[in-house]
Amino acid sequence: MPENTTVRELWDRTLPALLPWTHVPADDLHARSLEAVTAAVTVLWDGCDDTLLDAPATDAQVHAIVAAQTAYGLGWRDAVLGDVAADARAAGLGPGPGGLWAPAGGRHLGRGRASWPTLRRNLEFFARHPWATELERLRAVRCAVEASSADPRATLTSLYRGAWTDRAAERLGWDDAEWWQYLDVAELTAWAVVALGLPAEHPADAGTAVEDAAEAVSPYGWTWTGTGLPEGFLDAAFEALGV
Repeated sequence: MPENTTVRELWDRTLPALLPWTHVPADDLHARSLEAVTAAVTVLWDGCDDTLLDAPATDAQVHAIVAAQTAYGLGWRDAVLGDVAADARAAGLGPGPGGLWAPAGGRHLGRGRASWPTLRRNLEFFARHPWATELERLRAVRCAVEASSADPRATLTSLYRGAWTDRAAERLGWDDAEWWQYLDVAELTAWAVVALGLPAEHPADAGTAVEDAAEAVSPYGWTWTGTGLPEGFLDAAFEALGV
């Protein structure tokens, strides 16, 4: 019965449902979402030609785009996950990873405001696939697992080092959040725990434990201009996860 479902069972059902979508490039995901949202607002506005798209955008138009994108995202979520979100709600198990299990009213990302000169640019931005970030995290986990033959330590090492390399290349805004927050250490760890079959009733708690380990080994005042993860982090992460 759904009311007897555990958090871990839902994670274990969510991951395989999403995995096929990690093979779809992010640009393709955004393009599909944009196509669907454009079709919806075209009906609403009785057309969506170049004249309209190249004109200044209004807040009301952006509100319509956000509403259509939200509806598309929820429809995609339910088509991919089946009854997972409904079972999570019935069991009172929270919004899930990235809000994937949240009810329609619980996934409110704001109405949006016109932020670019033209409607076209606002449409391209606000119509992006709403679950692309979560799929990108899971894609990184899948690649790390595959590259490491599902060995827990090798997988986690590849995952965390890969996250550092990806984000360190940007070198943007490192001072307004902790390094482990920029690397999505908690979220990546939670998915890795599930993908590797590690024992954790609440995968998100495992992610928090590794974040705590990251904070514990990080030198005070470190500017993170180095070339890799702080010394001792990997060992601390392994200990936190019991691997």
